[in-house]
Amino acid sequence: MTGLNDQHAYLHFDAAGPAPVVGDRIILGISHPCTTFDKWKWMPVIDDNGQARSYITTRF
Repeated sequence: MTGLNDQHAYLHFDAAGPAPVVGDRIILGISHPCTTFDKWKWMPVIDDNGQARSYITTRF
């Protein structure tokens, strides 16, 4: 990641290494939980393989 602003991340991939292709998943975490809970009324619960297994409701 070469930069961040607002809700955007800028990714850079070295030409010598692997880069994502269409259909690949890039899994990111939550950087500011308070903002997330304030903006989203529900969110998925993701397992270690990146699969949504259930959801939780938020009350902030």
